[in-house]
Amino acid sequence: MMKFIAQDLNAAKKKAHRALGKKAVVVSVRELPSGDVEVTASDKPAPSAPEPTPKASFAGAARDAVDEGPFKTAAGARLNETIEQRFSEDALTQLSSKLTGGKHAPRFDMSDQTVRAMAEILAPHGVGQQLLAALIAGAKNARIDEDLYRLETAFSSAFSFAPLQCSPSTPIMLVGPTGAGKTSCAAKLAATASENGQTAFMLTADVGRAGAVDQIRSYSEALGADYYIVESPLDVQQVMRARRPDGAVLLDTPGVSPYDAGDVAALRSYQEASAGEPVLVLPASGDAAEYLDWALAFKEIGVRRCILTKFDATKRVGAGLSAAFEGELALAHFSETPFISEGLLPASAEFLARRMIASRPGRIG
Repeated sequence: MMKFIAQDLNAAKKKAHRALGKKAVVVSVRELPSGDVEVTASDKPAPSAPEPTPKASFAGAARDAVDEGPFKTAAGARLNETIEQRFSEDALTQLSSKLTGGKHAPRFDMSDQTVRAMAEILAPHGVGQQLLAALIAGAKNARIDEDLYRLETAFSSAFSFAPLQCSPSTPIMLVGPTGAGKTSCAAKLAATASENGQTAFMLTADVGRAGAVDQIRSYSEALGADYYIVESPLDVQQVMRARRPDGAVLLDTPGVSPYDAGDVAALRSYQEASAGEPVLVLPASGDAAEYLDWALAFKEIGVRRCILTKFDATKRVGAGLSAAFEGELALAHFSETPFISEGLLPASAEFLARRMIASRPGRIG
């Protein structure tokens, strides 16, 4: 049997199934003092005892019979799992009860005008409670009493912004889940380097994904950049020694699992071979708990910055931001277009403030 800890029951079950396979069965469930849920699971035949269900963990949870309607949550639930609609007066009442309770959650005074305004804007984006608390605290320092300026001040105080500067002495190694946009980010960085008068040198280790080699070849040819297919860290070392690139060096890695020690070790070997900086690439929207797992796992191989992608393809962008905040990662760039020629945007508080106000996919002018 093995134990798995996550912020709610479903997330803990997912971890159990990843580790033990489809035959994994839950033996027991218990709430931890932190508000998280611990699941004990086994890949042996299912036990005869029924699986318990954790109680809700928010203000008034002791009243088990209370029906919270569409805003009912499990232990450790985040805002992005409870509020997905435009705020009406009824929804604001529900939000107020959520934000003012919970033994381990930040407490918010919903009678405060700034708190209320920030909650209205940020909660529908799935912003986690820790980040929401930091943004509300930062917003109170705004010199102009207007939502856009409050948001910009809030993001400036909550995040570090550190756009990438490509150089041959510090290759950029892009890591992250399959489909996050690592290959297109490499191409966009190469395009930016070309615009700045640098040569671009692209390597891809993502040889197992269908179409990956053709994709990197097409990007490289369109940009006039050198590209190499590398199947091992040794290949990276040999190519770097043989070619001695003098411009931007970009290594695109395959999508791996942060829960697989072998996968993480392989990425560490690529990092050592390239002597590059690993940069996490995440879509702006997705599973907040999974994203935080990614951020924490890859901090162990030296990730300090991240690129958030697909701002043009999603409405809610809180998951990626919450993972970066709780994982203490600086924001490097944002991608809000699929077009390689238009590159990556340097991450900034102003962009995030406008994106939150707009609350819709598409380019923010």
